[in-house]
Amino acid sequence: MKLLRWQFGAPVGLALILAGCAEPPASRVEEMPANYPANWTADAAPGETIEGATLPEAQKGWVNDFDSPELSVLVEEAVAHNYNLQATAASLGIASAEATIAGADAYPQINGEFGGGRQKQSVFGTPSTFNSVALNVGATWEIDVWGRLRDRQSAALADVQAQLATYRGARLSLAARTATAWFRAIEARQQLELATSTYESFNTATNAIRNRYERGVSPALDLRLSLAQTSAAQAAMDLRGRDYDAAVRELEVLLGRYPAKELEVAATLPSITRAVPVGLPSELLERRPDLIVAERQLAASGKRVSEARKSMLPRIALTGEYGYSSDSLSNLLDSSFSVWTLAGNALQPIFQGMRLSAAVDRAKAVAQQSLANYGQTALDAFAEVEIALASEEFLDARVANLDESATQSIAAEDAAWEQYSRGLTDIITVLESQRRTFESRTALISARTNRLVNRVNLYLSLGGDFDELPPEGVEVKSPLGPEEISLPETTLPDKVALQDKATTEEI
Repeated sequence: MKLLRWQFGAPVGLALILAGCAEPPASRVEEMPANYPANWTADAAPGETIEGATLPEAQKGWVNDFDSPELSVLVEEAVAHNYNLQATAASLGIASAEATIAGADAYPQINGEFGGGRQKQSVFGTPSTFNSVALNVGATWEIDVWGRLRDRQSAALADVQAQLATYRGARLSLAARTATAWFRAIEARQQLELATSTYESFNTATNAIRNRYERGVSPALDLRLSLAQTSAAQAAMDLRGRDYDAAVRELEVLLGRYPAKELEVAATLPSITRAVPVGLPSELLERRPDLIVAERQLAASGKRVSEARKSMLPRIALTGEYGYSSDSLSNLLDSSFSVWTLAGNALQPIFQGMRLSAAVDRAKAVAQQSLANYGQTALDAFAEVEIALASEEFLDARVANLDESATQSIAAEDAAWEQYSRGLTDIITVLESQRRTFESRTALISARTNRLVNRVNLYLSLGGDFDELPPEGVEVKSPLGPEEISLPETTLPDKVALQDKATTEEI
């Protein structure tokens, strides 16, 4: 095999120099058709920490901004066992393998071949038998003079980066959905408990009115109206029971459990331990996984335009073969029977039915599509953050007003019942006060839940918590919690780590 090394050594070295190593395309965020505002127009107003102590500096991650140790455990369980997230992780492995395949053409294609045959022929009536045995090693190598293969692999590496961001986004989204489902399950339990206590209260009042009716103090109309409201309260209790059952089972599915309604749900909604800081930098938006995906897709499309253009240029390839050929198996390793060939060729496309020019046009159109997609994704991201920021103030005010409404409704109900007992008012006033109490308390529970869900949506729209990204090259902890959550067990191509500030964050 020495002859093979000497004959191929120079061309191989030249091809290595020309091929080089493909790099992922650089980020072009500053060229995107969406300008980041200096500040959010719906920036939160200055205020004190909401419903609790300030989050200790040692605790990082938006999940810890809610005073709920159970939530942190549930998020970790969901990330570890959710099947949809596992499927997304598998997609990352697929993209990694495809990137390896895309870069394979930049290396020599080496194949081994062993063959043997036996032939009989007759010459002038004299039969002859021949044996033939061959052992060959062949190699083909396209020299990437114009960088077409590098562009292909670079685009594939950008696809891996996009899929990695997709996985991180799926993990962040799963954490947000788990938190929301946990809050909704607690809300469903509180609504069920409220509906149950309301039914019991109405039933007690109905028994009292029945007693008054039997004594001739209250008319039959009062009893019928009270019975109707009690039955309506029982129907509401049945509906809330169904809602609670569904909420718990849906949460269990998110956790990767069988929906058996075995999860113990907290009795009270958690509080928010951290107020929205004033002057959040809009650059936090750059770490959003969907924006990273859109930018990487745009970068990949640019490389594919370059690859399509270079497909019109000549392709230069080296081919060689070295081996042995003999009529005896015992001579296969004898240098006297060695054979070799070495050839080079250049292929220049001339006419292919407009296929190559159409491929360039298609790649350009995909790039324009990717550019427009990035712009729309950025605008959608801005809108989500602005809406969530503005909703913080509105929801805080709504909770405060509903809390006051519930307090006054309870007091009015007590006063109405006392006056009815003394004959100073009619049953309509009592029933109306009871209904308003139930409605205001129901709305208050929903408003408190919506405030928690909106905070989750704010974290999701920002791509993490309120902390700024560290300088480039500094490790970023996962916003899912204080501990780093590892990536799936996938072998990624070299140089696939996301390079710029927008793409180095560990979601």
